[in-house]
Amino acid sequence: MYVEDIKNNYYIVKLNEKHNLNDFSCGLDDMDDFLKNDALDQQEDYLNVTYLAKYHEEIIGFFSLLSDVIKLKDIENEYDLPYSTCPAVKIGRLAVNEKYNSLGLGTVLLDNTCYQIKRISDILGVRFITVDAYCNVRGFYYKNEFNHLKIHNEKKLRRSAERNPYLTVPLYKDLKRI
Repeated sequence: MYVEDIKNNYYIVKLNEKHNLNDFSCGLDDMDDFLKNDALDQQEDYLNVTYLAKYHEEIIGFFSLLSDVIKLKDIENEYDLPYSTCPAVKIGRLAVNEKYNSLGLGTVLLDNTCYQIKRISDILGVRFITVDAYCNVRGFYYKNEFNHLKIHNEKKLRRSAERNPYLTVPLYKDLKRI
């Protein structure tokens, strides 16, 4: 497998009813279930838009985007803005096909997604990118410069995450820092 070729030649397409999703698996049942059973319905209801990352005709990953808002009081950093909330784009889901795990494709896909959101901010006012990350993958987002919204009890969060693998933690990234 030529990882650099994949990184340099994958392309993004908007999900539609003609895509065959049967062979995709990221290894997380609820993410696979979302893509195969919910993504298109939610897209048709204008709740989010899902995009497929493809290499040749194979789906190597996907992500979903939706609008969001972030409360400035929930951010650790101080912002001198005259608003209590700011517009954001949420990455609702992001996953890589499990056969491509540990090749850096998740970071490539996230970087591309952030870059595209930054381009959107040139057209439509958007200041932040948000994500509700599963606790067990939040390290991935940390290394990609996402920050926690205020967490009042990190120890309690860790204990809860051990009991519930689907527990999420809200993270954000400031587009002005991209």
